[in-house]
Amino acid sequence: MASRTLLRVSRARPILTPSTTARRNVQTDSTTPSAAASIPPTQRGFAPSANVQPIVVKQRGPGFFRGGIVGFLLGISLAGATAYVYLLDEYQQSSHSLLSSVEDLQRSTNKLKEHTKSIEKVEKEVKSLEGKAATKEEVEALRRELLKAIDDVNVSHLELKTQVWEIGQDVNAAKQRR
Repeated sequence: MASRTLLRVSRARPILTPSTTARRNVQTDSTTPSAAASIPPTQRGFAPSANVQPIVVKQRGPGFFRGGIVGFLLGISLAGATAYVYLLDEYQQSSHSLLSSVEDLQRSTNKLKEHTKSIEKVEKEVKSLEGKAATKEEVEALRRELLKAIDDVNVSHLELKTQVWEIGQDVNAAKQRR
């Protein structure tokens, strides 16, 4: 089958000119020699000069096959390049997204570390204050001592007031005697 195709393609075909077309029409349409004689010589395909030859054009045989392969390869290459650029863009976008997510995670981790350090610092301060702070019983004992001291001061104040009053009475009594 391929050899027949190549054989058909490799044969030279003449270019059809108006004179050769008319000659073919005359030969196919007219069946009698008298009909061919009634047609003028220019329409029958006879040229006025005898040395005119038909132009023969050779057709390229396997060019359509090579052109198909080249077109196919060009299309595949173009589609591959487009897909590669698209995938590269998608890869860059996903890498950027992943990088920003990692940076956000790092920031939040640093904040968490800072909060943990501040909590540990506060816990240390609370423990140190617990050792220094007074208990409820100690506060009650101090309160009782303070109330006792206040009572003692009030009693002393009243005793001094009484003594001052007595001295004032003695001074008044001495003034009246004099």
